[in-house]
Amino acid sequence: MIKIHDFAMHHVNKAQELALMNYNEERAFVPSLPPLDKLPGLEYYTKHNLNVAATDGDQLLGFMCCHEPWDDLFGLCKGTCSDVHAHGAVKQNRAYIYDRLYQAAAEKWVAADVFSHCVILYEHDLETNDIFFKNGFGRRCVDAMRETTPITVSAYEGVTFRQAINDDADFIAMAGNQTGIHLSGSPMFMPYDGDETSEDAIKGLESGEYPCFIALEKNRPVAFFCIRKNGENFASDDSSVMNICGAYALPEVRGRGISEGLLSWLMDWLREQGYARCGVDYECFNYTARKFWGKYFTPYTNGAVRRIDERINKNNKGSIGTKITKENQVK
Repeated sequence: MIKIHDFAMHHVNKAQELALMNYNEERAFVPSLPPLDKLPGLEYYTKHNLNVAATDGDQLLGFMCCHEPWDDLFGLCKGTCSDVHAHGAVKQNRAYIYDRLYQAAAEKWVAADVFSHCVILYEHDLETNDIFFKNGFGRRCVDAMRETTPITVSAYEGVTFRQAINDDADFIAMAGNQTGIHLSGSPMFMPYDGDETSEDAIKGLESGEYPCFIALEKNRPVAFFCIRKNGENFASDDSSVMNICGAYALPEVRGRGISEGLLSWLMDWLREQGYARCGVDYECFNYTARKFWGKYFTPYTNGAVRRIDERINKNNKGSIGTKITKENQVK
């Protein structure tokens, strides 16, 4: 019989085994993911009381842990996130186990005034994705992976590719600002109040943390990619992986294959540097990004998010599960 408990230190080893098992399930669908013997440790999650475990006798059936909450996650409220390695469940009755886990975890989160919930799920675990959809979540962000194998593209006269230099800083700053403006529009509606400058771009280039690569048409920059070593999760942090963290093309050159050509050139460059894999993350409600990256990368996670109506604690004076008033009942 399934029982729900606070997640504790004695759950950690079995929980890490479950997390690794779930990762290997996803890797069967996405072979470009790096082979791993262990995932990040879970001891951190025993330090606060917002995490839960499901057991049947001595067997750990599943667990759900989250970061300590922080302000302004996807809005003006406190939120938390359960990373893809910070939850897991056995395959048998997985949907029911996740139903119970989220119900128990969400009760703790909302009691602590945590109203923005994010859970990173494996893309091909359809049963678990369906359960979170039924629990009011929607898909927001995607992590995707590919091997740095060659990409065959057409050659374009007058188009060349190279690593960015300081002289490209004006273009890189403009591209970053235009990307932010794009993401603030429909249907993404991601607020953007930044103002990237050429000086910011030069700092990034000179630090070596964010190498950029430029497509030039007749010696004029028209598109760029930016990369970084660290990604959004343990798989993208693997030493065999480099991650794309920025991309832009001038409107007048879109649809002509120039970005594809730059991506092909970048894959060749990454192979020469010894990287076997390339990762990227993007918002799935960004149609432009979804269409482009989906051609060349395979999604392996999606970030499911839910926003709780914060009036629940005001109406109930902080007591979760109290009887709703007659006026608030659904007709």
